[in-house]
Amino acid sequence: MKSRLATALLAGAASFVLLSACSTPAETEAVMTASIEAPVLQAEAPTGQLPEGVRPTAYRLDLVTDPSAATFTGHEEIDLALEKPHARIWLHALGPVVSSVKAVLPDGMEIAATFTGDEAADGVSRIDFAAPLPAGPATLVIEYEAPYNLNLAGLYKVEQADRPYLVTQMEPIDARRMFPSFDEPRFKTPYTLTVTAPEGMEVAANGADAGSEDLGNGMVRHSFATTRPIQSYLVALMVGPYDKVVADPIPATAVRAEPVPLRGFAAAGKGEKLADALDITDEMVEWQEAYFDYPYPYGKLDLIAAADFAYGAMENAGAIVYREAALLIDDRTSLARQRAIFNTHAHELGHQWFGNLVTPAWWNDIWLNEAFATWISSKTMNGIDPDGEWDLAPIMSSLTAMPTDSLASTRQIRNPIRTNGDINDAFDSITYRKGGSVLNMFETYLGEDAFRDGMRLHMRRFEDGVATAEDFMQSLADGSGQPDVVSSFTSFIAQPGIPFLDVQVSCSGETGELAITQSRYAPLGSTIDTEAQTWEIPFAARVHDASGDHIVRQMLSGKSSTIALDSCPDWVMPNAGGAGYWRFVTDANNAAALRENYASLKPAEQMMLTDSINAGFSAGKVSATDMVAGLEAATTGSAAAVSTSIDMIGTLKASLDKDGKAELADWVEANYGPVGEYLFDRPATALTTSERLLAPKLWNLLLNEGNRADDRAVFTAQAKAYLGIGQDADPTALPAEDLGAAVAIGIEDEGQAFYDGALAYVLASQNQTERATILSALAGNGSEAVVMDLFKRALGDEISGNELYTIYRASLANSDVRPAIWPMMKTNFASIVAKIPSIRKPQTASVTGYFCTAEDVADAKAFFESQADLIPGYERSLMQGVERGELCSAEKASTADEIKAVFSDN
Repeated sequence: MKSRLATALLAGAASFVLLSACSTPAETEAVMTASIEAPVLQAEAPTGQLPEGVRPTAYRLDLVTDPSAATFTGHEEIDLALEKPHARIWLHALGPVVSSVKAVLPDGMEIAATFTGDEAADGVSRIDFAAPLPAGPATLVIEYEAPYNLNLAGLYKVEQADRPYLVTQMEPIDARRMFPSFDEPRFKTPYTLTVTAPEGMEVAANGADAGSEDLGNGMVRHSFATTRPIQSYLVALMVGPYDKVVADPIPATAVRAEPVPLRGFAAAGKGEKLADALDITDEMVEWQEAYFDYPYPYGKLDLIAAADFAYGAMENAGAIVYREAALLIDDRTSLARQRAIFNTHAHELGHQWFGNLVTPAWWNDIWLNEAFATWISSKTMNGIDPDGEWDLAPIMSSLTAMPTDSLASTRQIRNPIRTNGDINDAFDSITYRKGGSVLNMFETYLGEDAFRDGMRLHMRRFEDGVATAEDFMQSLADGSGQPDVVSSFTSFIAQPGIPFLDVQVSCSGETGELAITQSRYAPLGSTIDTEAQTWEIPFAARVHDASGDHIVRQMLSGKSSTIALDSCPDWVMPNAGGAGYWRFVTDANNAAALRENYASLKPAEQMMLTDSINAGFSAGKVSATDMVAGLEAATTGSAAAVSTSIDMIGTLKASLDKDGKAELADWVEANYGPVGEYLFDRPATALTTSERLLAPKLWNLLLNEGNRADDRAVFTAQAKAYLGIGQDADPTALPAEDLGAAVAIGIEDEGQAFYDGALAYVLASQNQTERATILSALAGNGSEAVVMDLFKRALGDEISGNELYTIYRASLANSDVRPAIWPMMKTNFASIVAKIPSIRKPQTASVTGYFCTAEDVADAKAFFESQADLIPGYERSLMQGVERGELCSAEKASTADEIKAVFSDN
């Protein structure tokens, strides 16, 4: 039987014969070239993006699954659009064993094909056709079998309470583990899933339920509606004995005519813990719909608490998957954890528009997805909970991004993606927190309405499609009517590092001037060339004079700028509102005036001032005396500022001997003790949100760095009561906020007996948040014997791979046991890597940052380099860890004597 293509080629040849009888040789050659186009056959396997010219237009997946089995089977149909004839196509498959593959043309003609897997790293595979496929539409039909992944990637299996569960995690490049695919974000297509599973199992996917059929053999076939176009990394599936909670639909709104069905899923016995997240979902969706002026895109919404999950959550279209700790709430969930859950939930919902509806064309722009979702999550929460102080979240994003952005090895926000390892690097604090902070800065600069108009325009321009950073910036410029934003925005996303502003305030008669010089921030010992970069900075400063406060604004470009002031100021805060992503130093008089007027600053400004003082000390630009004076000023400020200041005290302690630590304890009591008295003597209902969040952190500081031996004993007794050590367990013995600190003190003060009881409690618990909190405290504060035993236990079946990774990091952060535990970690490294989640493997190398001597850092570096085959993509994690360790050593050598002198004088 001839293929349609062969018939077409014969017809073309006949035409050529007829034409040649009345054509010149040149005309004949031209006609032949036009009539018969050679098929594309790319010989070399692509190592980056797949070749152009072949595009999927739809997927249909029919899977047969059973969580109790080791493998599943799949029948797959992929509709293609080919720009030219192809004798071979390239795609991704990592795990599926293909038993047959063919192409079907629109007229029903079948073309046989062969599949060859693993032609390049990460499952790059090829399909060769017995006859070339013609240009135009075709359908691949593939039969395969694949294993369930056991490292929380692709379609993976996990057990909880002896029950097996299936769930997916596809981002960034793990859809290829579940089905052969064109596994890149630029390819957006509709997906239609049919899933067969054992009867009694809950099954959910991206599309709405479209019916089920009992097959009569203990199996049920579930059909799901076809999705809107989505990318492969958003495909979602769950199968297992989940609890299902059907919530009230999200009501229709002014921008959406139909209600949205809403459900929640959790491991068996945990369904009731979904209530709080489900209850707040309608408010979040309605707020975001109003912001975008665009209806929720995906018809229905499922919230899935996976029995185990490597990330916090994943924004799959219409079927969001969460780690249990990021979704489930009960009466043992702390305020901080509840806020983190709501923030994560708002983040994932924000992705339904930015990331899902409009998708990056390639991984170099994944930062836009995550930066935007980070930014809009706090904005959403501030909109629906205006008394919750969510407006400080972008400031915290800046402060948590800046330590990484202080490194010479940091990357720019929009980073080139050359290897798959580069893709994993993109999911870090630079993408999420710095990116979100930069968006917040430009929203402040443009104004909320103008910024929102740009966002709305972007959604409409690129709905169901892909877009680049240039597209986004053009939408922002067009929507806001401020085209100058593009070059400034580009200066922040296209180069690494933090602007460091030297702001000198001077007066001449009744007027004043700001002289501003910019450089790149670099800590002591850094190899950064501080003079090699400049930014276009949307600068804003708060100026206080006899008439009150004024905001001065100017776009700074070039190394030096001046701003004229109409009056001689009393003080100038060089980051008005705290929204600017920069650090600063200022002249001695202005610095002293800012400390004296600290309480007059807004909480966000206080946080940024305290960070800049601490960073200035780490850069050798601020003396230890002034840095400590800045910490003392912070204790007169807001709860958020006090919290920021506490983070510096560990650096002080690390440089002090026994006598110096005693002086530090007295200083902590003198400065932070009064804040504690204020917080602890008032009922929680009388405290602001920030004060309630500060209280456990401050209590931990006083117990560990103050003079609180009696309080430590009481805290240990409470921990023992909670854990049931020598008594029945009492869940009311400790507030949830204090569990980690109490276990840390208990293991430090009572040792082995406390450890035995705490571990027994963990192994009996099904609460993942509680387990992780306790295990981290034991590993981070236990003795050598305790940590070694815990690590050995973690290699077995009682402790999950996620928990092993927690123990691995906390143990190496424990400086008292590191010299003993590090050799054991090296010996067992292959076992560690085999068990932990796939995404954590390259991150194992980052623990080099815990070492603080050149010799230890070099040893750790050499070890991880020797393990490169086990942890592909580890290079940046290692580079940054090594740099952190080297900077730790350099700062300690440069500042220890100065710190000692300060505390010997107190």
